[in-house]
Amino acid sequence: MSVLGDDARRFTWRARRRRRILIGVAAAVAALVAFVAVAVYSPIMSVREIVVAGTQRVDATQVDESLADLHGQPLALVTNDDVESRLQSYVMVQSYSIRVEPPSRLVVTIVERSPIGAVAVPSGYDVMDAAGVVLWTQSEPAGDIPTLELGGEGVDSEAFASAAGVSLALPVDFRAGVAAVTAKSIDDVRLTMRSGAEVVWGSAEESDRKAEVLAALVTATADQSISSYDVSSPETPVTR
Repeated sequence: MSVLGDDARRFTWRARRRRRILIGVAAAVAALVAFVAVAVYSPIMSVREIVVAGTQRVDATQVDESLADLHGQPLALVTNDDVESRLQSYVMVQSYSIRVEPPSRLVVTIVERSPIGAVAVPSGYDVMDAAGVVLWTQSEPAGDIPTLELGGEGVDSEAFASAAGVSLALPVDFRAGVAAVTAKSIDDVRLTMRSGAEVVWGSAEESDRKAEVLAALVTATADQSISSYDVSSPETPVTR
């Protein structure tokens, strides 16, 4: 037997083996693609239930109706853009996230904008979030949202930034007891409580700490007639 003959047979055997391997791999890939396609586009894996979570002021039923045409779409192919295009008209929606729960549930969790103050306008009061987005307009001051008094400045001013930052730092329940946040300057912010007490806040710096101290002071002096709180130096607050 010649050496050349043996080499030729070995080469032919290797070529056939490589071809069988390639055919096997191609078949496996094709099967996988077919499986994925069937799984993705199968009616079993389409959107049949939409759960809307995280809403308080936004009507969850209306949101569900806005998303209704996603029913029947392949669950795995629903994107953020699909949801965004259907929620962009909701001013109260600050952000959202989506989660798919096979085989057929789509969960949309909404983060709402937080109303932190109302600014007087010719038509009434614009209720805004901390970014100055108008959430709604009402004819009278809100009973649970402070009025922001900016000395004639607009929402793009330092006065608004200071007043909004202070209001945002207040716990929601405590904020409801504040009638007005007045920003005479960036270093002179004051609160008027619905009880009539005045609060000297100072600048918007350390607002989280000041809010914590003020809430503790109000609780501790609930049985006293306090007309003024000064938390401009939060480590040495003063009551009168």
